[in-house]
Amino acid sequence: MDMQIENYENNNDISRYFLNEENFEGEERSASTIKPVTPLSNLGEVFYFDYGVIVIWNFTEEQELLLLNDIAGSGVAVRPLRKDDIEVETFHFQYDIESKRQPRIFNDMITLKTDHHIVKLTISHAISQCTKLSLYEWQMENTIERTKHIPKMLAQTGRLNLNRVQVTKLSGEMFKLRMNVNLVSNVLDTPEIFWSEPSLEPLYNAIRSYLEISQRVKLLNERCNIISDLLDMLREDIGNSNMTRITWIIIWLIVVAVFVAIGEIAVKALNNYG
Repeated sequence: MDMQIENYENNNDISRYFLNEENFEGEERSASTIKPVTPLSNLGEVFYFDYGVIVIWNFTEEQELLLLNDIAGSGVAVRPLRKDDIEVETFHFQYDIESKRQPRIFNDMITLKTDHHIVKLTISHAISQCTKLSLYEWQMENTIERTKHIPKMLAQTGRLNLNRVQVTKLSGEMFKLRMNVNLVSNVLDTPEIFWSEPSLEPLYNAIRSYLEISQRVKLLNERCNIISDLLDMLREDIGNSNMTRITWIIIWLIVVAVFVAIGEIAVKALNNYG
């Protein structure tokens, strides 16, 4: 997965989503830590995240492809990526060094007052989590598409055309998705960088809020719960069907045993009277 951010040369004053400056600790950082915009701002920057996301600033499409091909050929990738495993999101950014406001985002336009890499890293953390979450949302949509016929089938026919193995596989996919979202992929975690740079955490939270990450995670978990409830019902139904079949097998075995016993009694009786 990669997420590109393109430099948008436009200094027009637009309506913006901005950080609440009253809650921003260290609102004005010293000149020693935040440098003014320089010609280096025209250079591209890349941030790599350990859950499989690359955030690319100010690259052309050709440069992005070269970078991704280098990564694919370097042995870093555990396995070749399928097309379905790739999620791309694009944002624009511009510099407004005259502004007294903090970095902000509106309509996927990021406005910066400095080219300092730590500010871009802060924004990249939030956007990378958004990109990873988008992949999980796509996986959930795919699962919903594959299972949406089941309730209708049960309502119309009262029968299920899935076996235990298929239901177990779907349950495993749901569990894996929930584990990735909540435990593995750092989508919910606040990055450790803010332990040393606490003044930047409000900016990170503002970008997350703009991207509605918390709401999307909550909705994704709710959908997982609904699908899991459906699969639990299917497992119970399959279990009951299996128990019913086993019960009938036992009944027929008892019937056969009874007939065998009757046959033995009849043979003995005939022998005695013979």
